[in-house]
Amino acid sequence: MSAKKEPCVNGEALEILTQLLTDGYMYTGKKRNTLRFLQRLFPVIKRAQFKGRSIYYLKDKNKQALLEMMKQDSSRIISYQELAKMTKVFNTSIEMQQKRAFLGKNKTRKSMKTRRIDIQQNQIQQEKQSKIDDVLGRFLHSEVLRSSSSESSY
Repeated sequence: MSAKKEPCVNGEALEILTQLLTDGYMYTGKKRNTLRFLQRLFPVIKRAQFKGRSIYYLKDKNKQALLEMMKQDSSRIISYQELAKMTKVFNTSIEMQQKRAFLGKNKTRKSMKTRRIDIQQNQIQQEKQSKIDDVLGRFLHSEVLRSSSSESSY
């Protein structure tokens, strides 16, 4: 009778498992076979692939793995739709602020900026117009006084 051999984690597999437990994720690279072996032994290890890149991560560290994958995305053009696909791959979600920060859209919208500038310019124009009206009012008032005083003297 031969005894059934229990799987053993040692050497490189133990080092990879330790790193995976420490970081919560690990890119596949040349360690694919070892990571697959570990995934068979430990069902909490998950694998996700996006745009040709594979990452192994712990089930409870899916958000951390997603954020790392977002950092490693080399394309300069990415959209909310691609981010949505990424979050589905990792079965998690991220806050809008993190999405906007990643996409570089934390700036205020141009339309809001131009609207504020327009409001400020309107306020400045109204102030200038009121000053002009005040000066003209005084000037016209003094002209009316002069003309009425000149009429009465004749």
